[in-house]
Amino acid sequence: MQRFNKKTMTIEGATYDALLAQELDVWSKYTSGGKSLSDFDEVKSTHSYITYRKGTIEKEIGFIAGLQPNSKALELGSADGWLTNEILKLPNITSVTSIDIALEDNKRKYSDKAYALRGDLNKIEKIPFTTTYDCIITHGTLHHLVDPRKTLRYCVDSLLTKNGLLIINDTWVLQPLQLKLNAALFLVLNKLPHSILQGNLPLALSLLFIKLPKILFNTDYAESIAHAYETSPFESISSADDYKDTYEDPSLEVLYFMQGAALPGLQNSWMSSPVWVKNCIQWLDDFLINHKLLCGDYHICVMRKR
Repeated sequence: MQRFNKKTMTIEGATYDALLAQELDVWSKYTSGGKSLSDFDEVKSTHSYITYRKGTIEKEIGFIAGLQPNSKALELGSADGWLTNEILKLPNITSVTSIDIALEDNKRKYSDKAYALRGDLNKIEKIPFTTTYDCIITHGTLHHLVDPRKTLRYCVDSLLTKNGLLIINDTWVLQPLQLKLNAALFLVLNKLPHSILQGNLPLALSLLFIKLPKILFNTDYAESIAHAYETSPFESISSADDYKDTYEDPSLEVLYFMQGAALPGLQNSWMSSPVWVKNCIQWLDDFLINHKLLCGDYHICVMRKR
């Protein structure tokens, strides 16, 4: 798969168009073939929800539920629509506009309160919005954008109402040591036990004596294991490090901020463990973040426009 070059990336030209076509191919699986949009109850049972989303999604929905009656919401990067569908259930929300690069006009897949638009958020100014919104939410989308700061600025200046909420749930760029720790933990606590249980001695030896040492000395290799780099050509093109000054914008008041998964490789590897093991891992994770020893892999920030 062809990948971006962050230092030279531009949203104009043949290179961007080719990468965008690949990105569309990756995400179109969520809306092609008449597939129904995911129900939130199904999402709640998935690995990624249990590992990363549970607390943050509940917090996000709680803030949206606290908006005034007859509020309108906008979701940036809705994928298969599981979060849009959940927001639609709130009685104070009269409509949700759902934007994604892989969406056609598939309003039939939502309730009558939804408006689905296909649009490139890297060129958000070209999307035909017809109203403003009391809440703009983006979940796991900004790290796919070339210039998320520009996209957020347009949202705040042109689309968000006064006293409206801007809710961001996304990732940081992990430091080299953190990437190596996560990759090593994933191999040692996940891949290695599985290879031993399967009786695959060559794989176990390869993990211990080839891949593990390579992780320790090669940051790029560690990053390729720590992140799902084959998901799309735009994966991790940008992260919160590129727009964290937004959280200090005087036109926005931060109502809530948290980060988690300092060691996502450790959390992923122990998802099937007893509760007490998970609690210990969570305590270690919180300790590392609270004492600023490591940053979280993801974060959530809820802001209100002054």
